[in-house]
Amino acid sequence: MESRAFHVECRLDAVDKTMETLCAFVGDALSPEGLIRLEIAVTEALNNIVLHGALPPEAGIAVVVRRADQDVAVEIRDPGPPVPADLFQAAPDLAEIDPLSESGRGIPLIAAMSDALDYRTTSGLNCLTLGFGNRSAE
Repeated sequence: MESRAFHVECRLDAVDKTMETLCAFVGDALSPEGLIRLEIAVTEALNNIVLHGALPPEAGIAVVVRRADQDVAVEIRDPGPPVPADLFQAAPDLAEIDPLSESGRGIPLIAAMSDALDYRTTSGLNCLTLGFGNRSAE
């Protein structure tokens, strides 16, 4: 298993730069479809933290990516206020979301795109862990 750590400054352009490097690191561990799902979910999670996380100006976001043969785990940690514990479990299905709505799609997108999701807050840090694999065709 290989891993790589990233420090993301609380700016949207920093998210874009991180995602470029992160996706290159993941490389061929995921199918093209799996890589797209990872990019959507992780970008949305990081953007949500930057835009809505109420982080102190000097704070950053820590990201650790672990890749194995056909699996990738992304751990995102931030020191902002925690979100409600059941936020991700209570996320509506994407089919229930108005695609033209200006907000409200982020959490459902993150939940739908990832194969595994865990959110917890410990020692003043929020930790969102997302898992991605190669889904079989249904």
